[in-house]
Amino acid sequence: MLEKNSNISYCEYFQVFLSNKTNLFLALSLVFISIIAYPLILHHTSHPSMIYHIGVHIASFDVALFLTLISVLSFKKTKSRRVLLTSLSFGTLLVVEFSYLLQSSNVLGEYHLPYIGVEAPHILLLFMLVFFAVGVARVEKR
Repeated sequence: MLEKNSNISYCEYFQVFLSNKTNLFLALSLVFISIIAYPLILHHTSHPSMIYHIGVHIASFDVALFLTLISVLSFKKTKSRRVLLTSLSFGTLLVVEFSYLLQSSNVLGEYHLPYIGVEAPHILLLFMLVFFAVGVARVEKR
């Protein structure tokens, strides 16, 4: 807790607070849900099954956002290519989950890529798996 006679500023206190991964996850979740509550959730309150469906995508987006942020912060510290590929995979998952959230909220319809007839999120999921697999399988030279 921040005391009156403390020499720590609110900005430093906030940084210390967010250095705990649990606090960071909770803060990200609260901010994200606060932003999307009105435009994506409230008009579906009369359809309970849709609220659950949207809730699953919100939870998935929250986890993807947290993993992306943690992996980017880790990359900034380590400068490892493996961590960079992992960050790219989580970032791609974040984009996929956001598009699924918009689709489940009827903000964005399904969209297929021309000529191949596959939904764009499925292609992005494939890219995510490739980034993750290359990051895990990659052997770094020392």
